[in-house]
Amino acid sequence: GDFRRWFGGDHVPGFIKASNPYPLFWDLSGETEEERTQMALNMLEEQVLNEGPDTIALIQFESVVGGGGVIMPPEGYMQGVRAICDKYNILLHCDEVMVGFGRTGKLFGFQHYEGVLPDIVTAAKGISSAALPISMMAARKHIQEAFDEMPLGWGSTYQAHPVAMACAYENVKYLIKEDVLGHVNKLEPKFEDAMKTISENHPSIKQYRHVGMFGCFDVQNVDGSNPQLQHTAVDSAFVAYKKAYTENGLIGLLRPPHLHVAPPLTITEDELMDGFEKQDKALYALDEALGF
Repeated sequence: GDFRRWFGGDHVPGFIKASNPYPLFWDLSGETEEERTQMALNMLEEQVLNEGPDTIALIQFESVVGGGGVIMPPEGYMQGVRAICDKYNILLHCDEVMVGFGRTGKLFGFQHYEGVLPDIVTAAKGISSAALPISMMAARKHIQEAFDEMPLGWGSTYQAHPVAMACAYENVKYLIKEDVLGHVNKLEPKFEDAMKTISENHPSIKQYRHVGMFGCFDVQNVDGSNPQLQHTAVDSAFVAYKKAYTENGLIGLLRPPHLHVAPPLTITEDELMDGFEKQDKALYALDEALGF
């Protein structure tokens, strides 16, 4: 599912939502992670069969769920999805808008899943480090060749704009030349240690997840329940936290009950630790506002 349906509507027909392999309100059956992963794949395949494989053009995933909480699928899940796509002649599309170009410590998020090659990859933000607006789509050769015989009858006015392309070229060149991925991987243990320390220091934090330079804290009530859903109005406790967060000199995404951490990939170790120290201070306001 996608929480944005609550406020964004569903104005484009033909899109069907599938359950995440990490459900929010219930648990998959199975005694082991492997069994639960297989159950998630069984559910996806059943949905494919019920919809009709011949009616499905592609299955689309964020390689790492971003706004929904920095969620990586369990081991073997993406390989299973690739197998389902191959079995029923369905394309696999990986959305890398948030995690493409180094955010996870690899150039693309799908590279974390051994043997998985998407048919289509889309990306944006990281390709220019947001200096100029530009997005991209890459496709496997057989898809590209299909358009040689069946070209689309329309185009994009600013497609391949030379200024944006020059910006993206220099940005990606810097990313590779300066080994930004190596820098991300070097700092990742410090990043995780800081998230672990903060999680242990604040009772309002239930758990955390991270990959590369991308992290998320999950917030809980005193009784362990979810303090709010993403589509509801921001609770007063998070308003208090946002105020403290800003007063401590931080700027970031606030999407309760998730608190994302996504610093610049070129951040220094001192800057990273300073940012976590400021977030640690701000979280005392959240602890108090939630009644801890």
